[in-house]
Amino acid sequence: MQPSPAMGISFDLVMEKWVRLPMMSKRHAAAACAALAVTVWVGTSFAAVSDDRQAAMKDVLASFKVLVGISKSGQFDAAEASKRGTAIAADLDKFKDLFPEGSQNADDKALPQIWSDRAGFEAARNKARDAALALANSKDFAAFKTSFDTLGGSCKGCHDSYRAK
Repeated sequence: MQPSPAMGISFDLVMEKWVRLPMMSKRHAAAACAALAVTVWVGTSFAAVSDDRQAAMKDVLASFKVLVGISKSGQFDAAEASKRGTAIAADLDKFKDLFPEGSQNADDKALPQIWSDRAGFEAARNKARDAALALANSKDFAAFKTSFDTLGGSCKGCHDSYRAK
């Protein structure tokens, strides 16, 4: 059979060559194909992790912008603060699973310190999550403002230590 112009080579020709290969070469070829498949799968899964990281941070930012508005206006809205604080805390809970070992190169914003200082990263994440939950439970503007400032400081501290500029 002649090579296909679209593919450059025909399936029949490939199979004819495959049948003639010694068994050891077939094993090596099969192992190489399996390794390639795993590499593609792992690369794809880490790309998904990067997308999930970015989506979670965009959600946090959207909620934080609403909280900035409340803080600047001085008009406390307990329902909105609760909704946004709870959403931020939930996104920060997701973060514990979004930086698995081996995903260091999944994006260019995550610094290597996330993996080399996992305890510090987790402490910073937990501090921000706790501040978001305190903000969600604020009963008045003074409590909201204190929690909001703590949350903002926690976010800044984490970004300063673990996020590329």
